[in-house]
Amino acid sequence: MAKKEKSNKGYDALCKTAMEQEYGVTEAKVVSVDSIVVEPWVQMKCRFGCPRHEKSRTCPPFSPDYKETKRILECYKTAILVEGEPPAKNFTEMLVKLEHKATLDGYYKAFALDAGPCSLCKECNIDGKCRFPAKARPSMESCGIDVFKTVRNNGFEVEFLQHKKQYVKYFGLVLVE
Repeated sequence: MAKKEKSNKGYDALCKTAMEQEYGVTEAKVVSVDSIVVEPWVQMKCRFGCPRHEKSRTCPPFSPDYKETKRILECYKTAILVEGEPPAKNFTEMLVKLEHKATLDGYYKAFALDAGPCSLCKECNIDGKCRFPAKARPSMESCGIDVFKTVRNNGFEVEFLQHKKQYVKYFGLVLVE
């Protein structure tokens, strides 16, 4: 029992860390991995709806497919779900910092999943090695995660944008334990 209380405090501290960063984090919550929804149709939207498909090493077909994602999620019980805002590069950097902090705090399996296509390079070095392997992370949707259902399962509000001037929300995950 004491061990569980200690780990909950650790998760709460990670959420607090995310909120203190200067990268546009608006909310961070500890969530159960069981609340993360993985569906095969999500990767179809990437394949037939996104111009970055096959043009980024963090997007399909290079990212884990939905079956692999389900197997990976079975290795975890808890994640930190983070809501943020543009710019995308800052959001990515914050997620990787949070992943690193979690690792240093003893959550050695910590791994971040980003929001949308990778923004670290203007053009991905698709035929060679990633220029930023320590920072590049696949997005939730590229791994088959239904972001809308997952964030709604955890009390966040999200709507499909109708106009370019609407407020954009980014969502990322740090798988912790």
